[in-house]
Amino acid sequence: MNPEIISSDLLDPLADIVCELEQKRGVTPVLVSDDRVVLADDFYVGLCLAVSKRSGRSVRLDILPGHRLSPTGRVYRCVAGQAIGPWLPAAMASVIFAPLRRRAICRLSRHLPTGSRIESTVAVSRPGGSLRELVIGLAGPTDELPSFAEEVFFDMGLARQAA
Repeated sequence: MNPEIISSDLLDPLADIVCELEQKRGVTPVLVSDDRVVLADDFYVGLCLAVSKRSGRSVRLDILPGHRLSPTGRVYRCVAGQAIGPWLPAAMASVIFAPLRRRAICRLSRHLPTGSRIESTVAVSRPGGSLRELVIGLAGPTDELPSFAEEVFFDMGLARQAA
């Protein structure tokens, strides 16, 4: 973990967008990243810190199946690098990499700040109101979202809301 990245104010604009969507518009914000983008663990930790500081609430990250987590271990990186491509159907890749995904989520949950948690799920949760934890969805481009969710796309390091 890189403390400079985690404690920086780089994620404050994203935290502002997330809080505005959830509090003022009453929707669940879902961060959608390209399937070629893999975010470092520091991003999730920094996001939870920035959002909880801005909102004063605990944070729950809902990881949807299309969101890629950073690989751990030399073997996983090698296998995952070879498995990416049109020859391996998404359903098969999901079954093959499920144990490694659970391991990555457990690793990541150990680093999240107190009051924050992460869950692997097939559907993002509804916004719970100001007395409950703030839910942020993390999805890939192929994940389907319910009507109560609004996409925030990652574009070359910049976040933007869906039009």
